[in-house]
Amino acid sequence: MIELTQVTRHYRVGGQQVTALDGISLEVGSGLFVSVVGPSGAGKSTLLHLLGALDSPDSGSIRFEGEEIGSLDDERQSAFRRHKVGFIFQFFNLLPTLSAWENVAVPTLLDGVRLRTAKPAALALLDLVGLGNRAEHRPSELSGGQMQRVAIARALMMDPPLILADEPTGNLDSTTGAAIMELLGDIAHDTDARRSAIMVTHNLDAARATDRVITLRDGLVGSDESITARSRVRA
Repeated sequence: MIELTQVTRHYRVGGQQVTALDGISLEVGSGLFVSVVGPSGAGKSTLLHLLGALDSPDSGSIRFEGEEIGSLDDERQSAFRRHKVGFIFQFFNLLPTLSAWENVAVPTLLDGVRLRTAKPAALALLDLVGLGNRAEHRPSELSGGQMQRVAIARALMMDPPLILADEPTGNLDSTTGAAIMELLGDIAHDTDARRSAIMVTHNLDAARATDRVITLRDGLVGSDESITARSRVRA
């Protein structure tokens, strides 16, 4: 599904050039739940931004389902993000004045779809994540775990083949985090969807609940480990 070849990304910080990614090459197939770990500054967030077309590499190639996405113009980047990628954030990023189902339906607005038209699909996704009975509740009426489930349903609203999660359990207790990890695994392993999920995390226990752990160090792949079903643990 995803192929990175010799990808580099540099930034200017305080007049100095900082190398975030230094010629990284990776392949990720469909149907996998992959975690990316490493110390602060290793390039994890930069990698996530490049995969989601939130940023462009300075050199190298990023191909998604055979299409080069590393050099898309702004309009095509926006279309790619809207239809190919579902984003999940540590702090949920829900709109406080909207109900749970309305938050789930928000991505359809960019395609000109009215919220009410999208309501049946939004309700079905809330059922999928176990929140069908909270559809009319606003974020302030939900727990942290429930808000993250709403965020996951929102990420699935456009039926994207790629889910990108940035510390999805970082703001949750361990029990709730384990439930979110299980849900993300189920989403990635849905054979009908042919979808993959890539998660950036500092939580090594959470990482070992995924199918594959990629460790970044100084902008390079330090290790790349597949986790067998027998050794996999829940966060």
